[in-house]
Amino acid sequence: MTAERIEDVLIVGAGPTGLSLAITLRQHGTPVRIIDRATQPSSVSKALALWSASLEAMQSMNVVDDFLRGGARLNALCIGDGGRQLARMEVGEGIDSPFPFPLLLPQSETERLLTVRLSAFGVTVERGVELAGLAQDDDGVTATLNHANGRTETARARYLVGCDGARSVVRGALGIPFEGSTEPQTFLLGDVRIDGGGLDHKNIYLWWRRGGTVALFPFEEETWRIFAMRENDSAADVLPTLDELQGHADRYGPPGMRLRDPSWLSAFKINERVATRYRVGRCFLAGDAAHVHSPAGGQGMNTGIQDAVNLGWKLAYALAGIGDPTPLLDSYEPERRAIAQNVVKAAEQKLHLAFSKGAAMRIVKDIAVSLLGNLSVVQKRLQIELSETEIVYRNGPLVALGAPPRRPGRTDVGARARDAILTVGGKDQPLWPLLSESRHTLLLFEDAGSPIAAPEATDLADKQLSVLRVTPENDPKKQVRARYGQRGPGWVLIRPDQVVAARGDGADLTALNNYLDRVLRRKSSEIAANHERLPVGEA
Repeated sequence: MTAERIEDVLIVGAGPTGLSLAITLRQHGTPVRIIDRATQPSSVSKALALWSASLEAMQSMNVVDDFLRGGARLNALCIGDGGRQLARMEVGEGIDSPFPFPLLLPQSETERLLTVRLSAFGVTVERGVELAGLAQDDDGVTATLNHANGRTETARARYLVGCDGARSVVRGALGIPFEGSTEPQTFLLGDVRIDGGGLDHKNIYLWWRRGGTVALFPFEEETWRIFAMRENDSAADVLPTLDELQGHADRYGPPGMRLRDPSWLSAFKINERVATRYRVGRCFLAGDAAHVHSPAGGQGMNTGIQDAVNLGWKLAYALAGIGDPTPLLDSYEPERRAIAQNVVKAAEQKLHLAFSKGAAMRIVKDIAVSLLGNLSVVQKRLQIELSETEIVYRNGPLVALGAPPRRPGRTDVGARARDAILTVGGKDQPLWPLLSESRHTLLLFEDAGSPIAAPEATDLADKQLSVLRVTPENDPKKQVRARYGQRGPGWVLIRPDQVVAARGDGADLTALNNYLDRVLRRKSSEIAANHERLPVGEA
């Protein structure tokens, strides 16, 4: 046994969620340790697409340019029956985001780019280190770690976050139920090259005929991932062969496809589950440790990344003695768990619709897709849902502190911020890069010659708050005002995770000052010391 180490945050699991959390914490200056039981990074890419909200998060991590260079933009979802295409649904345009498209990039490359970014902060993923057990007390978490060389270590951390996947050891150690169900069918996966079929490598294909369905997802330069459902479920544990997948492609897919050169073949069951709790005392869950669902929609990794950026700044503030730790840390579960429940439900519905069988159901699907799938309003709704840009947090103490309207929409409290164009030095400039990745941003909407006095905000400027005055000079066409629904003087406060924290009209800053005092103002050493002894049962 080695001597005890004390960390601020110990992250278990170095997938996209764990890496995003570590980067977010380091951007706030928080020391972090991240471990993973695998001795090498995974060469298998479970997730293939990054949607708009995740690309916005990558921009806040200052790594989005690397992602854009390495990935390919996805254009459309093509749906067909036999020899005919029923609909082409655009997914690569029309999303209200600085990145209005999904980006195709293997998960292995996503992890590599995030690992490189994390290393710039001086943090290295400790591989071959497995969590064997944990215990909590008033002051922190004690973790027992087994190293690949046989060494056992006892590590101490003020907080521990389980980003260790669907079979989470952290979730098991905390005794948190993983509620949901398992689909009875066995699904097949193959990463293959495909000749013929008239496929466009920037489109997804969902095809059916004669009672079966195949789905085709492009990634890398010439590789396709094919999904199918095995007819004989008695062979649930048997890996598929290339010939078996070819049979599914011949019977149900676009005509003329020839599969070759498989790099990964897998048979699996699909789980739809959400952890009943995301926090127990000083331990948290994020990513697949907290929620799993079918690959329909490609939102699993994206939802995990959003977990990470939500939790990261709150942990950093709490550890730095900024704001009241109770509403900060208590807000994570109600904000993110509700989102996971919606994502899991939507993915389940898409899976059942796509792989439903029967002649009558085939006719219903053909008619519905032909009539509705080509409508722009339907395509727009699909784009918005998958992009995760229209997510609204409706519950939790931080949302309540911002006093949202009864039916909040985009740029209301709990919803995401919007990009807009500012004129700076005679040149147009997007607003989004000006939103701080480590501080709150306050937009002050001022009329000509009537600046808004905000002494409380000015006192916090350049510390926990970035203040941006929106005036007739830098918003001559009133675009920023229009994007934020601000007709006259007022203000909008944006959190580090690009969510609107609070807003108000006119020069009355009472609500703003209340939020600043509870969330951004640095607390006394006595309060910080009390936080260090947070009761284990508080969640």
